Amino acid sequence: MTPRRPDLLPALLPAWPRRLLPALVFGALAGTAMAPAAAQYTEPALGRLFTAPDERLRIDRDRASAPAVATPVEPAPAPPPVATAPPPPPPAPIRFTGVVRRSDGRATVWIDNEARETVLRRYRPGSAIPVDTPGGRVLAKPGQSIDPGDGTVQDAR
Repeated sequence: MTPRRPDLLPALLPAWPRRLLPALVFGALAGTAMAPAAAQYTEPALGRLFTAPDERLRIDRDRASAPAVATPVEPAPAPPPVATAPPPPPPAPIRFTGVVRRSDGRATVWIDNEARETVLRRYRPGSAIPVDTPGGRVLAKPGQSIDPGDGTVQDAR
């Protein structure tokens, strides 16, 4: 009498239903059989788009014999000119033309031929006095011109 082998399948897969096992075995065998065919499959090369070789030769011949014609390229339109305001003219120089001092300390100062009242406590004739300009106070003597842009003082010519 031959000893009977115990059935190993239920011992290995007790939780799997018996109907599922044949499908798994068939799937594994089918995948193994198709693996060499899948490895040999390559996508076909696209090649030329024309099917007839004589048509392709005719197109190549026509292209080689046609003179090269350069297509004119239109230049890009120039941007419109930017309207810029001209720079403002430099300010006119301030002319300090004279001073008259009274005995009480009050004085009249002529700047650009316009009389202005001020107070001068210590003034000696011919000395410089402060003149207000847009750039600040500048010391000037009668007869001198003051550049309001940089505050430089120039003697009259």
